[in-house]
Amino acid sequence: MSESIEMYLVMTALLRSEPQQPVPVSLLANKLGVSQVSANEMCHKLDERGLLAYQPYKGVTLTEYGEAQAQQILSRRRLWVMFLVENLGIEPEEADDLACQLEHITSERLVTALKAFLEHAPGARQRAFEAVPVQDLTHCTAGTRGVVASVATDPMVASFLRAQGLVPGMLVEVLAISAEGAVLVGLGERHVALAPSMASQIILAPPSTDQSSRHRAWARCSAYWSCPHSDACDCVLDYQVQ
Repeated sequence: MSESIEMYLVMTALLRSEPQQPVPVSLLANKLGVSQVSANEMCHKLDERGLLAYQPYKGVTLTEYGEAQAQQILSRRRLWVMFLVENLGIEPEEADDLACQLEHITSERLVTALKAFLEHAPGARQRAFEAVPVQDLTHCTAGTRGVVASVATDPMVASFLRAQGLVPGMLVEVLAISAEGAVLVGLGERHVALAPSMASQIILAPPSTDQSSRHRAWARCSAYWSCPHSDACDCVLDYQVQ
């Protein structure tokens, strides 16, 4: 598969707002730096190859086969982001840009080597969340610090929380709790006020230095948002498409 085709698949995954939401061809063309005519021609070719589903006047979506190919490419980006951030000290945004270039020239042998290295590196995941107590924000006290283990499954609530930066793996601190049960949390220098009904849908787990660092980097990587599993995605932890 050529790098050009890979970029169309990856960009479609990155630009969609939800798995089956069509991505306008004009938007694809703009992001890829090509003419709309060229983008249209390529989208029709990928439709014929069963990688994209072209919908006139709406745009394109990834087919099941196209989704698998896109996630395979992006899984390589995930590996490179983690490697660059954790072992070379590169900022997540810059690592994301570099990983975008490296993902296209990464062989399966190198993928295997990267996975093995990251699993045994100091920052590798410790499967400890299941072994420690967890609680929702309404049961925390002011000063509690932890990692978001899970968030609401309701799409509207989950979308709002994601926009605020409250995603699985994010390190947060409970700053205050009102008499009515509203919770004020801190995410670095940002503060977010949550109604009791919303705070009760955010589960916090005790932080682990290595793990929270890895998750914060992951949340800033574009590949995170491309995953069809959205907030339920565990790809960052296992380095593979679920």
